[in-house]
Amino acid sequence: MQFNSDKFGRALHYIVWKAGNRPGFGATKLNKVLWFADARVYVLHRGYMTGATYIREKHGPVPKQLVPIRTALEKAGIIEVWTDRGQTRFRTKTRPDMSIFSADEMKAIDFWIDEIDKEHTAASISEKTHDYGWDIAKMGEEIPLYAFLAERVRHPEGDELEWARKAAERLGLP
Repeated sequence: MQFNSDKFGRALHYIVWKAGNRPGFGATKLNKVLWFADARVYVLHRGYMTGATYIREKHGPVPKQLVPIRTALEKAGIIEVWTDRGQTRFRTKTRPDMSIFSADEMKAIDFWIDEIDKEHTAASISEKTHDYGWDIAKMGEEIPLYAFLAERVRHPEGDELEWARKAAERLGLP
């Protein structure tokens, strides 16, 4: 896995462009969108979207490369960063060029922006990332993207169960 600073910077810029001005969307939610989008692409497509390294921090996985890339975007005038009532906030006036992202990568980013912004507070989405994969890592230690699945092991139900049965049948499994 090799870190792609251009893709990471564009993903960060895009998330800020799409959600940065929304009330309650700050650094915690930004980190979570990056984590879940990178992890989903890795798990579903067996490839890396940005190649970022995520480490265990107090409020969940954080991309190790975030601060240098965010600082570079800020110095270049691409994004603005400020603190409002203790929350780190972001905004941008320019739409990023996302042409280097696949359709599946864009779907993952868009899905997680909407899911995290509309369905969670910073505290509730942080709780979702305090899963088994996060729990077993030491503070500051790398959390591999496949840790995304750590608490996802469960018995399928409903449509999932039917899908699993058909898939097993096609594969000749008992």
